Amino acid sequence: MKMKIAVAISAAIVGSASAWSTTLTMKASYTTTISELPSIDIPSQGSIRQFQLSHNDVTVKLSSLGASITSILLPDYSESAPRSFDDVVLSYKSPKEQHQHKNTHFFSAIVGRVANRIKDGKFLLQQDESSEEKTTYNLDRNDGVNHLHGGYDGFSHKIWEADMDQNHVKFTLTSADGDQGYPGGIKVTAIYSLVANEDVVGAKLKLQMHGCLQEGETKATPIALAQHSYFNLASHSSSERILKHVLHMPDCDKYTPLDNTSIPTKKVQSVKDATAMDFCKPRTISDALVHYAEQMVGLTPEIATDNVQNIMNDGSKEITFKVPKEGGVVGSNLDGGKPYGFDHNYVIASHDGDNSALHLAAVLSHPPTRRTMSIHTSAPGVQLYTSNYLSGTDPPADLCKGNSKYSQWQGICLETQTFPDSIYSKTPEATDEFGKGRCFILRPGGDDYFHEVHFDFGRMP
Repeated sequence: MKMKIAVAISAAIVGSASAWSTTLTMKASYTTTISELPSIDIPSQGSIRQFQLSHNDVTVKLSSLGASITSILLPDYSESAPRSFDDVVLSYKSPKEQHQHKNTHFFSAIVGRVANRIKDGKFLLQQDESSEEKTTYNLDRNDGVNHLHGGYDGFSHKIWEADMDQNHVKFTLTSADGDQGYPGGIKVTAIYSLVANEDVVGAKLKLQMHGCLQEGETKATPIALAQHSYFNLASHSSSERILKHVLHMPDCDKYTPLDNTSIPTKKVQSVKDATAMDFCKPRTISDALVHYAEQMVGLTPEIATDNVQNIMNDGSKEITFKVPKEGGVVGSNLDGGKPYGFDHNYVIASHDGDNSALHLAAVLSHPPTRRTMSIHTSAPGVQLYTSNYLSGTDPPADLCKGNSKYSQWQGICLETQTFPDSIYSKTPEATDEFGKGRCFILRPGGDDYFHEVHFDFGRMP
């Protein structure tokens, strides 16, 4: 089945027959068009439904596998019309390959039941807040000794129910009591809409995530969803990777330091005390990685610069830059032999506990194409991840768009979230700064979970 709903004038594609070719040109639509694309049947598991949303000069492709963003087409704003377009999201050739490969790096998808890491794959929770009794829940350990993004078969690996209307695409998933070790049955929804922004070009992709206990459920459970797309505003397959991007996080003057397994130490530290972590002013990713390699990894300025320059000179090289075998700088908690780069949670300073208000998390720009993406969210934190563990071989190139080899620093994730490993068994003290970003707990008779994030695509000033 193929359906199409146009609010008014639909976007017209002109040129290549391939819908996602980087050489195609498009006629802009100043209204929103939503189309259903052919579904993909997965034997014994159902059908993966696909959708396309277009507004102005932005086109987004979605999939019901993991409620994923599988493609975003943006024009090259450095060119005069007619402009060429590039797909700026790393992903598989299709949801079929994403399902086949188990999406080990969580491309494109919404992750949960709890995003990010949980220490030692277990947590304590008071089912009855009036009692001191705590229950231990054991989860998959799919990231060394820790639990990551909901486990081996978390929400990113599920086929969600899907529906569409003239304004949005809605994905729905039910998760039973005991799913991946979590207590309580829940229902979650993810609603995507593509709307006008405040510019004459571009568009805003809105995502609203909601969670509640299933009717009659008596158990409490943690929930923390995050959208885990890898962005590259040059192009998903760009040989320059993300090194020419500029990142600005003006409202993130603190971050949460990590232990040697990437679990927060439960401290909140100013970026002024670790200047390599500071994006309060715009910085190129190349400069930031050099600074990080010197200050945190312990490389000499010459080696740190050469590592980045090697990629700048020839991005096709299959090189992975790692922490020296003796480990990183004292206090960095970086183990030797691991790929390096950013994988840290930043605190959004203006977040005051009101989960209905939106705050600026980050602005990512690519000066050569004049593309920019601003992210606003209701969440208290944002995870900056520079795809350190992409290797060029996992996922295999023949499963990726255009047979692309996705290597270290090929994409950047900006995952809005509650803080990692922040499931508190009871309400923390008011003086606990880390506790202000704690994981949400769904309780019988309590509030529902809600998390909103906006990706605003446009042209640099």
